[in-house]
Amino acid sequence: MTQITVIVLCIVLAASHVGAYFMGRDATASAQRDQALAYAGEIVRRQGTVDALAADLEAERQKRIPKNRTITHEVVRYVELPAARRCTLDPAWRLLHDAAATGEPADPARLAAADAAPVADAAALETVAANYEQCRDHIAQLVGWQQWWRAVQTPARAGE
Repeated sequence: MTQITVIVLCIVLAASHVGAYFMGRDATASAQRDQALAYAGEIVRRQGTVDALAADLEAERQKRIPKNRTITHEVVRYVELPAARRCTLDPAWRLLHDAAATGEPADPARLAAADAAPVADAAALETVAANYEQCRDHIAQLVGWQQWWRAVQTPARAGE
């Protein structure tokens, strides 16, 4: 073998190694790109699920609005009743209602002393109606979050 043949052989060998390196590098980049595209597709699919759940939640809220208006209208009609059919609730009622609404026990000393202002029945009805309306909204939100969680967790667990 001549010196030129050895040099040519070394150049060909080096070129083949460099070519193999770049081909391997391209394959790795291609695999990473494919994986990123798969992740992006999964994100888009899950976002579609979340958007559908949000739309369902909003539709349910919109369905409740007329019911809430009807309840409020009935409370207003009650307020317009003659005074003979109306009453004032005793101060202990307000303290017990506030305790139920806040989740804090009522102070027995305040209950015994009736340490609160009396409550007009119409004001009590408005407060209770507003509390129930807010409670129904929170229940619907919780159900929506639970649906979202189940929708997001199911595909994630399947991929584990």
